[in-house]
Amino acid sequence: MKSLFIPLFIFLFISDDFAQSDRLQAYNPSGMSHWEPFIGQWKGIGWRLTEDGQQTEWHHAYNIQIKLDGRLLMLENTTTVKGEVHHKSLILGTYDEKANNFPLRVYSTLTPDGDYSGVFENGAFIYFMNKNLRFSMQVNEKGQIHEIGEMNMGDQWVQVFEMLSARQNLNEK
Repeated sequence: MKSLFIPLFIFLFISDDFAQSDRLQAYNPSGMSHWEPFIGQWKGIGWRLTEDGQQTEWHHAYNIQIKLDGRLLMLENTTTVKGEVHHKSLILGTYDEKANNFPLRVYSTLTPDGDYSGVFENGAFIYFMNKNLRFSMQVNEKGQIHEIGEMNMGDQWVQVFEMLSARQNLNEK
């Protein structure tokens, strides 16, 4: 039994088919570079339109990172309203080179968890929560993340959300 274990161990953990090779470590999809201006810790303030048409002020904190040698986007968000935590979310994303988009897996304390997809257009990341609710985020000329949400009201898109975030560590990118 011992004589079988050693060759099996060598095959599983040292073989080029199973060991982490240089080509795996160097893998970094070119599309992930779109996220570079967003990487870091951010805090901001904004508003959300409520069901009765009133604007509610929101404060939030983002932590946006690239993980696994450039393969995975990780965005953590905490939103507070009137000093109370209202919403937390974790978004994991990758880059699909064939589809030229970013599949996202969203975990949230406010909305149902789900799978979404987004694309970069002219420096802005655009994604749909459903066919009638879209979000757009970009880093503006002042180096802030500007994010808006819009709802499809038949023949027009109406803004229902806006956030402006500033980088918290100026030594970051």
